[in-house]
Amino acid sequence: MRWKIFIPVFCFGLFAAIAAPPKPGVDVSAFGAQTVWPMNPDIVTILDRMEEGKIQWARFDLCWWGLCEREKGVYNFTQPNYPDYEGWNTDRAINLLHERGIEPFPILCYGNELYDNNQGPFSDEGRTAFGNFCYAAAARYKTSVYYWEIWNEPNLEFFWGRAPSPIDYTLLVKVAAARIREANPDAVIAGGVTSGIDKIFLETCFQNGLLDAVDVVTIHPYRFTKPESVNTEYAALRSIMAKYTSRSVPLWSGEWGYNTCSHQMSVKSQAKTLSRMMVNNLSQDIGLSIWFSTHPFEEDKRCPTDPQWGLLDYQYNPRPSMAAMKTLNERMSPPIKPVSDPFTISMDPQVNGWRVAVFEKKKDLWYVAAIWLENWPVYDSYTGKLVTLGMTLPQNASVRAYDGLTGDELNLQINSSGAQTNLTDFRVQDYPIFLEIKISQSPANGIILR
Repeated sequence: MRWKIFIPVFCFGLFAAIAAPPKPGVDVSAFGAQTVWPMNPDIVTILDRMEEGKIQWARFDLCWWGLCEREKGVYNFTQPNYPDYEGWNTDRAINLLHERGIEPFPILCYGNELYDNNQGPFSDEGRTAFGNFCYAAAARYKTSVYYWEIWNEPNLEFFWGRAPSPIDYTLLVKVAAARIREANPDAVIAGGVTSGIDKIFLETCFQNGLLDAVDVVTIHPYRFTKPESVNTEYAALRSIMAKYTSRSVPLWSGEWGYNTCSHQMSVKSQAKTLSRMMVNNLSQDIGLSIWFSTHPFEEDKRCPTDPQWGLLDYQYNPRPSMAAMKTLNERMSPPIKPVSDPFTISMDPQVNGWRVAVFEKKKDLWYVAAIWLENWPVYDSYTGKLVTLGMTLPQNASVRAYDGLTGDELNLQINSSGAQTNLTDFRVQDYPIFLEIKISQSPANGIILR
């Protein structure tokens, strides 16, 4: 399935359709996940699970530059001749994604033994060669991939291959972005891609023109603290960006997760944290949020049997975090955008750390309000707090509530007097409860508050 916007163009009496990139939160979900390399033997099963979880974005390594270009100027995206990487077929992976309605968000990355000592490019030859690789990829997938990300975590020596250089990275992005746009003028290009919100690295990139080269800035805001602690960092980064461009450059969370081993949390706590992270991100106008990862990913050697980051276990069965992701994609399906609270939602008694975020699905007619507590750490034993939620609603409004972990509809006790509506004995949790508020266009038809 492809999500497209069609713009009619009349030329010599003929009608043509021009496809534009689907926008997260508008045409497709604002939430996705990083998934396996194209060579993974279980890729079909994993992508099936993504579809079942209603995930519509997949971030993944397209084909490592050094894997794809083994001979200068020759690119092999389907059968790279490289030991231990047989079966890396990018064509097949992208087709599998589209068959499941999942938007590809590939990373163009990593060094090549043919250039600059297999490191992040530092010479004109290396940058030109990487740009040629990007052009080859964008041209090959012009009709199937709109979104491209340039490198992964260039602020880390592990991925850059040498001491990180924001200046060299920016020079590389400029070359790569220009070549991608030569192949596909409609491409959407993401840069930055830092581990953490590395303001020093990123500001140097901005000073050297990165914001003029990209359409989106992505960051990986990993942390051991509560997900909402990122908000001040988002604000600080946006202030820095505003110093170097008058354009409104979107900020995306391109990779972020919580590990059931290294974060010392249960599978249920991971699910709670995922829901909070994603909802909070969208409330902060983070247009796309990518969870790391779909599959078990052993990073902490202390827990060799723990799926750790994964939405799936080692048998590819959904963990509670996948159920939370599915609920999120159902309750906050596109179109959706954050708005100021038009209902003046209040809580009595007030509980420390309570949050409300309101999102508009259809102007003046359909909203989703997420209510939760910013408790940290989170515990399985926490049973929530009983409160009264107050809000101002028109009489022709309906309210329904859904659990953020299971998606189950919750019973509500509703008392209304004029425009004031109270939800009594409402159990607020340390993860989002979704209120769906719909307002009838025909008040005389008498939609009853429930």
